[in-house]
Amino acid sequence: MKFYRREGQHILVDRRVLSRIVRYAELSKSDAVLEVGCGTGNLTSYLLKSSGVVYGIEKDRRFVDLLKKKFSHEISENRFVLIEGDALRVEWPEFNKFVSNIPYNISSELTFRLLEHKFDLAVVMYQKEFAERLVAREGSKSYGRLSVMVKAFCRAEILEIVRPSAFRPRPKVESAIVRLYPEPEIAVRDVEKLDLLLRAAFSSRRKKFGKVLRSLGVDCDVEGYEDERPENIPPEVYARLSECL
Repeated sequence: MKFYRREGQHILVDRRVLSRIVRYAELSKSDAVLEVGCGTGNLTSYLLKSSGVVYGIEKDRRFVDLLKKKFSHEISENRFVLIEGDALRVEWPEFNKFVSNIPYNISSELTFRLLEHKFDLAVVMYQKEFAERLVAREGSKSYGRLSVMVKAFCRAEILEIVRPSAFRPRPKVESAIVRLYPEPEIAVRDVEKLDLLLRAAFSSRRKKFGKVLRSLGVDCDVEGYEDERPENIPPEVYARLSECL
């Protein structure tokens, strides 16, 4: 079967990595798992062994046909529910754990869609560079809008780096397994205002923070950060100042 890199189709084939992903997710038979981008069902097989029910979303018709044949027994028992369509468009079922090797080209959109839902735990395979942006702190070269926005919804940690050899076809970059807990690291009253502030700040990285705030008409105590660059401002400061918009 031909895989399309432009669609982010990189199938995880390393059994050791697949096994560790399931362990990281702390699955039990009481869990309802959502998997986005089931592909050839490699991860799906491991999830079915350890959980009560797996909901799989897959938009590639070739994979859908393969999955229906491969898991016909589990489908007949309603232990595997296959949803054909685009994960960014179809309605998501109720689940308590999210475990996926997602298409890297929709990482940001998919992550924020996930964060709109209630869940207990998520274990996600991302491109390493994206994962580093997720967990970055102020002062880091990876720190940016994504780093702060995610902290308004959850706590993220990188569990391990995965080499290209674990996939078929091999991606050109390293990957990372990330665990997300639905525990906000910063208190935010209005997420849209925070996003507005972050977009203004990180679209002008060379501007000093005070100038960015003045361009938005913000008149608040900046706690000594007026002459700092946006990448040096802590998440909690962004959260507080967003309330001044």
